[in-house]
Amino acid sequence: MSYLNLDESLDRSSLGIDHSASIDDPGIAESREIQEIDPDRPALTEIPGRVLLVEPAVGDRWWLRNELLAGRMEVFEATDLITAQRAVAMFQPNLILAQLRLPTYSGLELVRRLKRDSTTQSIPVLLYTDLATAEERIQALELGASDLISRPFVGAEVLARLRAALRIRHLLTILEQRAHLDSLTGLANRGVLDDRLPREWEACRRRRTALAVMIADLDHFKAVNDRYGHAAGDTVLRQSAATLARVIRTSDFVARYGGEEFVVVAPDCGLSAAVRLAERFRTAIAQLRNDEHGDTIPVTTSVGVAAFADLTRTGPAELLRRADEALYRAKEAGRNATWFWEQTQNSPAPAARNSDTTP
Repeated sequence: MSYLNLDESLDRSSLGIDHSASIDDPGIAESREIQEIDPDRPALTEIPGRVLLVEPAVGDRWWLRNELLAGRMEVFEATDLITAQRAVAMFQPNLILAQLRLPTYSGLELVRRLKRDSTTQSIPVLLYTDLATAEERIQALELGASDLISRPFVGAEVLARLRAALRIRHLLTILEQRAHLDSLTGLANRGVLDDRLPREWEACRRRRTALAVMIADLDHFKAVNDRYGHAAGDTVLRQSAATLARVIRTSDFVARYGGEEFVVVAPDCGLSAAVRLAERFRTAIAQLRNDEHGDTIPVTTSVGVAAFADLTRTGPAELLRRADEALYRAKEAGRNATWFWEQTQNSPAPAARNSDTTP
């Protein structure tokens, strides 16, 4: 068992945290990855935790720390609300065990502050005390605390309650991530797009930079399903999604829009760069080899692009609508093409095909 003295990396007087201890456990790395939901999987009952212990009394803190370490928890320590908030930002624990009777501010105030902050509201908080009134217990639960434990208690009980809270948070994290992903392609889904586009719009508006949207639609995809079967169609969708994820910039966001349509949101991206990106994707899709029972499935895509440099006069829904209109014209004009919204003409226009497909 090894200890990490925070004096080696922190100014103790400025943070007010005594130390951190960690367990060299080969299962820790695995437990931090999102894995499939399997209620019968033993690993879920042994999820290691990064616990922030908030206790002002040295003796009680020492006892609890040793109990947590014995339970193979990674422990960080704080003494009051202020140092606890700093520790949360620095160490990002996945669970907090806090004394209800803290100096200056109570543990209830700690819960209140954590739960009203979107970056910390998902962290389970377990409070403990020698004696709590019914009103305090009710208030703790209503504020969002996972539990309120009364002392005296044994270490095994504390560990059992902590592990239960960690298991619940682990499963909720998996469910939340799955709710945000398209199960077939692994891309973000429509709901995430609806949330992300307005935020990217606002960020670009504040920076006074352009925002581009690209909508890609696989051509004649129904014919692929009808001729080769839905399993082959699913393979084409997965390959197309992987290709799109590979050709976009690291700052871009991609989602499955529905059916065989994909959307890319490209912040800080002008029209010409967005068109080059669309052409790169269109060319890469045309070069894919999708073989089914000895036959090569031909796949092409049509792309509509729109980009606004001035984001003060309209909104993100208008940008998406313009890209959709450009896509419609690309389909109408024969498919396997990129069209873009020409703002000066207030109408879609075809992109010139050339060999330069580098974004």
